[in-house]
Amino acid sequence: LRNLSNDLDRCQKSLSDYLDTKRNLCPRFFFISDEELLSILGSSDPNSVQVHMLKLYENCRELVFGRNKTVTGMISEEGESFDFRTAVKAEGQVENWMTAVETEMRQTLLTVMKEATFHYAKADRKKWISDQLGMVTLAGSQIWWTWEVEDVFRRVKEGNKLGMKELVQKLSGQLNQLIDWVRNPMENNERKKVNTLIIIDVHARDIIDRFVRDSILDKREFQWESQLRFYWDRTLDDIVIRQCTGQFRYGYEFMGLNGRLVITPLTDRCYMTLTQRSEEH
Repeated sequence: LRNLSNDLDRCQKSLSDYLDTKRNLCPRFFFISDEELLSILGSSDPNSVQVHMLKLYENCRELVFGRNKTVTGMISEEGESFDFRTAVKAEGQVENWMTAVETEMRQTLLTVMKEATFHYAKADRKKWISDQLGMVTLAGSQIWWTWEVEDVFRRVKEGNKLGMKELVQKLSGQLNQLIDWVRNPMENNERKKVNTLIIIDVHARDIIDRFVRDSILDKREFQWESQLRFYWDRTLDDIVIRQCTGQFRYGYEFMGLNGRLVITPLTDRCYMTLTQRSEEH
């Protein structure tokens, strides 16, 4: 019995080492149990990953499979979907093609984000929101809000003392447009998208309201530096997020339409604490 117990311990250790090897090759497998990972590794059917997708990704219910065992896109839990720019072959070892799926997800969303951000300024905002993924509308709007605020700082420096008040009026108009839109009949997923954007727009408008009240007219002021600011960095050709001394690149994880909490002063302080602490490490 002692020998059998020792053999069993060695088998369990070997199995654990084997699963850790797979997890190191595809770190998302750390999010599922040993039994679930074994069920994936023990199947030759790529569809075996589908039941575990919500554990493997932030908000991806399933992969979209095309012909010849190719992955062509993703669908969120709410039903929002997007197509990969390049299909991924679901062949060979699962950890390899699942890593390729993650890479293509990020690359496709980077491309989509870049195109949407480029077209924002000249597009009708309502149509732009309808045409884009929920996560793209949020990030794209925040990029352009950051640009508009810093453009106002520049114009104020050049002598336009009413620039900040004019921006408040513009942001209030955009917010009222979204409120009027959401009061009318609309498709459920589009309503979720607009509701989340309203939360972001209210916060953006309130920040500029405070700037007008407190006469914040320079981008070097702490009240501006302490905000979570989104930039499209042309050198990196990527989104860079800054707050105080913290600086991060956008992650391009497919978020679907999972909503946002109302942003409060406490939320802002939590963001600042997290960004500064993460920057230290």
